Amino acid sequence: MTKKSEWEIKREKQALINEKAIKAMTADQLNTIKDLKAHLGACLSNIAEMNDLYMSDINKLDSLFHDLNRHFNMDHNYRSND
Repeated sequence: MTKKSEWEIKREKQALINEKAIKAMTADQLNTIKDLKAHLGACLSNIAEMNDLYMSDINKLDSLFHDLNRHFNMDHNYRSND
């Protein structure tokens, strides 16, 4: 067996942290993240292909934004206070 490189060790450590975090999520939280990831990918694909977004994409992003905020007890403001 070959010795793992530093990046492989870091990647495996992060994968374990991610797995633990995912297992701690509620079903609604996990579904919201999966839906958001899928729709963000679709929107980014449309932007890359057409340099445009459909209004239905914007509506879905808005809905997912509020789902994310609701399921993670976050502020529903569109602008970050960072």
